[in-house]
Amino acid sequence: MSEGISMRQLEEMNMKELYELARKYDIPRYTSMRKQDLIFEILEAKAKAEGYFFGEGVLEIAPDGYGFLRSLETMLTGPKDIYLSQSQIRKFNLNTGDIVSGVIRPPKEGERFNAMIKIEAINYKPPEFANERVNFENLTPDYPKEKYILETKSDVFSTRIIDLFAPVGKGQRGMIVAPPKAGKTTILKEIANGIAENHPDTVRIVLLIDERPEEVTDIKESVDAKVIAAPFDMPSEKQIKIAELTLEMCKRLVEYGNHVVVLLDSLTRLARVYNVTVPPSGKLLTGGVDPAALHKPKQFFGAARNTREGGSLTIIATALVETGSKMDEVIFEEFKGTGNMELVLSRQLANKRIFPAINITLSGTRKEELLLDQNSLKKIWLLRRMLDSMSEEDGLKLLLSKMKTTKSNEEFLALIDAQKNA
Repeated sequence: MSEGISMRQLEEMNMKELYELARKYDIPRYTSMRKQDLIFEILEAKAKAEGYFFGEGVLEIAPDGYGFLRSLETMLTGPKDIYLSQSQIRKFNLNTGDIVSGVIRPPKEGERFNAMIKIEAINYKPPEFANERVNFENLTPDYPKEKYILETKSDVFSTRIIDLFAPVGKGQRGMIVAPPKAGKTTILKEIANGIAENHPDTVRIVLLIDERPEEVTDIKESVDAKVIAAPFDMPSEKQIKIAELTLEMCKRLVEYGNHVVVLLDSLTRLARVYNVTVPPSGKLLTGGVDPAALHKPKQFFGAARNTREGGSLTIIATALVETGSKMDEVIFEEFKGTGNMELVLSRQLANKRIFPAINITLSGTRKEELLLDQNSLKKIWLLRRMLDSMSEEDGLKLLLSKMKTTKSNEEFLALIDAQKNA
């Protein structure tokens, strides 16, 4: 196989040069593509022209040192897995969770899997970057200092309220405390779409654990994010494998300086799944929870961090409360206080069909002064004091009525200023 053009050479080309190559390989609609997408289309077309295929997947390294690229859609073992040799893994300093793209050949006689013969990109960057990266565990954790703007349309009030009262920063470890039927799925969708609209370069992943299959379909159709699902009818071991490989993939992307957001639904169900599969430690908490089963979910949630070296991993997870299950209660108590942002949903508001059913008094972000400017912060604190003196229902109704008269949070905060000075 000819060496041809490498990804690094393509990255150094300007758009005019890339368009010439796109015409050479008959790539349709190339003028409407982003540079990164066009580079991958060229690499794929080049491989096909030379009689090979172009493929990618998430690397899972076996104990013997060789590895397989799993599908980015399922994260599970499948017939289309791509084999990666031990020498390639060593040469490019690869780890489990790396997204590897390259040229693959079909299996030879006696082989079961496609094999990668040339690595073109690792985590969507030229392969040389792999030797320069700092391991995720060695990155320096820091407080979130850059805010994600979630606000989109003027009538999507959930994201407008979050932006003011529980802002999400890059590297936030957030928890949505949700009773049943309080609208957590809708809020997760609106957060995902808010990040997609305002921060399109952020890697967005929705991870659904133990979810209903119809809910998975609904979320896939309504969010602009990668949806990875482990429905409730899947064996617990597979659900855990999906969660762990997804986390490893996110860590590798952060090592490459990316900003990654994971929306996990739900942390409670993830802990339940571990409780079924973890070998018994001999101790039991109330509700039948094995303390050893909480270690891995805590590791998952604890991976969220902003790093001084450049990348960040934001995890916003839902925790189920008031379900009538003692186990869920214990799991929530164990995770309470581990996050640095909490959005509390109210069953009372949801029962009265007042949405978004957010309890503003109990919701908030630690170190919010790092995410909001001083002027906005003073106005938000003034608002909090005012809402605190009212009932939960009256406070939210008043807030929503004022928000309906304004097109954005900026206009809403200016309105507070005007009323204060009046």
